[in-house]
Amino acid sequence: MHNGNRTEWFWKTIQRANSDREKLKDVLWNFELDELISFQEEFVDFSIELQDQPYTDYMEESEDGIEDIANWVVSKGKAFYDEILRNPQSLPRSVNLLSHEILYGVADEVCFEKYRKSTEVY
Repeated sequence: MHNGNRTEWFWKTIQRANSDREKLKDVLWNFELDELISFQEEFVDFSIELQDQPYTDYMEESEDGIEDIANWVVSKGKAFYDEILRNPQSLPRSVNLLSHEILYGVADEVCFEKYRKSTEVY
């Protein structure tokens, strides 16, 4: 599913951001267009893994809520993500009060600011 080197690179980038959108923006600002697209692709791929059963059994029922929770889990880093894969019952029902920790979309923001185009990966 994921290329090993690209996956490791992705998780190291997430770790550097430490759940901080501004830190991630600073890190991503140094990326080339293809790297921003790759980062966004990895983020979406990992998030989608969590947007189906058994994970959704433990989340609020709205589509937006499920997506936010999955994006929040990815934003927390590889160790947390792997823990959720093993123990889906550990998922929070909602992340409404934690939305500032969701790193999804930062790559697209940087891409638009720097290259005047979207990653077109959603």
